[in-house]
Amino acid sequence: MTAPQNPITRAIWDGTLPIKFSLDSTEAAELGAKTLVEPYFLEAPRCSYFPLLTSQIRKYFVDMSLNFIGDDAEIWYDVDGIPLKWHYPIGLLYDLHTGYRPDSNSPPPLPWPVTVHFKNFPIDKLIRAQAIDATQDFFMSMIKEADFLRNGSTKKVMNLSKNDQTQLWDGLWSSFSQKYRTENYDRFWSINYRLVTNDGQLPKHVPLRIYLPDNCPVIQEPIAPSDENGNQLTLGDVLHQILPELFPSPLPTENAFAAPVIHGVIPQLNIPILWASQNLCYPDNFLHIVVLLDS
Repeated sequence: MTAPQNPITRAIWDGTLPIKFSLDSTEAAELGAKTLVEPYFLEAPRCSYFPLLTSQIRKYFVDMSLNFIGDDAEIWYDVDGIPLKWHYPIGLLYDLHTGYRPDSNSPPPLPWPVTVHFKNFPIDKLIRAQAIDATQDFFMSMIKEADFLRNGSTKKVMNLSKNDQTQLWDGLWSSFSQKYRTENYDRFWSINYRLVTNDGQLPKHVPLRIYLPDNCPVIQEPIAPSDENGNQLTLGDVLHQILPELFPSPLPTENAFAAPVIHGVIPQLNIPILWASQNLCYPDNFLHIVVLLDS
């Protein structure tokens, strides 16, 4: 089955980030490096997860004669000393940690410098289960949570056949292969389209999460797609409702003290929140919104 043609979801699926992976300098000598270890450059899908890239990153550094015999679950990443949450999509991590505003006059910080660690896993900051199987389990739990928010149950996901559920994950896992990008998009969205559109029914709530800087707690509140009069809520309505001090008005023409960033883009505040959740969500079916404060 071919996925419905949607240029927006396709552009999001094809979105990539050039990343520069450098080995932690304090670990290099301990791992047997005799000379400077050159970094590894990779163009990673925004919608993917770091554990899905770990095997090729590990292979590169081990091929550089590093003495590492542990498994992939021991490898972790940081940016500027801050461990990266492996269960967040890569694009979300970039938007959150760089704080880059696409409406600024400065160029984006690319390639994104990420440090690779083979030792000293920060168990107080990261969940120690970042193998591929654990990533799949977490991803499917998010899919189910999104379904629960839309319907009050996970029945639509649970009613998918085992083959359909596997097809969702396989399409995402293989998404970084340029050769099969279109095929994997079709595999994933031919199944996921039925979930995000809710089979044409108005959802009870929109699956969304809001991220603020400075390690603030993630905001997740039950947001209906329309008000009590049946009028569709906009992105501006939702941000004004949840963060009135940063968005004193839902109108895009009014001054705000912050900007929402989704997939590296600042969207218009007047877009319907239901449309945004169906077209701008990550593969886990959540609309992940990074809020960047005005400088």
